[in-house]
Amino acid sequence: MNISPADERMPEILIVDDDSTVVLGLNKVLSDIGRIRFAADGQKALAMVAERLPDLIFLDIGLPDISGLEVCAKLKTDSDTSDIPVLFMTSTTGSDFEEKVFDVGAADYIGKPLNPQVVLARARIHLEYRAALQALESQARTDGLTGIANRRSFDERLSTELKRAKRYQLPLTLMMIDIDEFKKFNDHYGHLAGDECLKSVAQTMSMSARRPADFTARFGGEEFAVILPDTDTKGAATFAQILLNRMAEMKTPHAPEARRQHVSVSIGFTTLTPEYGDNDLVNESAIIETADQALYEAKSGGRDCFKYVEMRKRPLL
Repeated sequence: MNISPADERMPEILIVDDDSTVVLGLNKVLSDIGRIRFAADGQKALAMVAERLPDLIFLDIGLPDISGLEVCAKLKTDSDTSDIPVLFMTSTTGSDFEEKVFDVGAADYIGKPLNPQVVLARARIHLEYRAALQALESQARTDGLTGIANRRSFDERLSTELKRAKRYQLPLTLMMIDIDEFKKFNDHYGHLAGDECLKSVAQTMSMSARRPADFTARFGGEEFAVILPDTDTKGAATFAQILLNRMAEMKTPHAPEARRQHVSVSIGFTTLTPEYGDNDLVNESAIIETADQALYEAKSGGRDCFKYVEMRKRPLL
């Protein structure tokens, strides 16, 4: 793994130990392969992990406040931190030490006094392994053609954002987008051109979703979805109009048989507002169904437009 200090994507390594000599020694050994942070006790370490996730943790067993074993166990029970490799550092090992360490989910352990070559080799191995797992996970969540999120990733994100919107009483908008008369485009220009069209629409959507929390995904076929957290109907309408304008600016020639000269999209959206926050009937399926209804109305209303349908407090039929 070739990592330079200037690399903006340099992995982050958290060192948790109350011995300044150990911290300084590890910093000297590891600073060429990662950005180093350190904590002198377990509670501080947990707070730092919550603030920004590291890629690797070196953790001392004997900390001044709580046991390193307890710190590791807490990290492994949290879905956000469970995949971070933890390497224990210890100067004493009993007959059941290995069992305790691996029972709490540690990836490895190193005996003190620390051997710099061993530390560096173990760090490289676990960083490379984590990077490989992250690459595989990214591929599993990405649409292979367009490069944006796939349906699996969309389902997970919608569930997360719905829980957040209900918990904090925030608006949440779901937008469904469909390329108008895409079959005619495919039949006239061929599937390779159709693939390029899908890519360009996905790119235009991603460019329009400028906030870090905005989420774009390929829902299936020529249909896309955008999740807009903390966005009310007015903000959603503004986003939809921006997307329609950008599609018009692309001026991608449509098939001669299409109603419009250039490729366009139809947009339907719904917004979960705070008054629905405590309603169990308003779930992921209900939001998708309502946004789909809005999309149907946009396509029935002439295409190249957006429509809004209000969420209703009713069970799904």
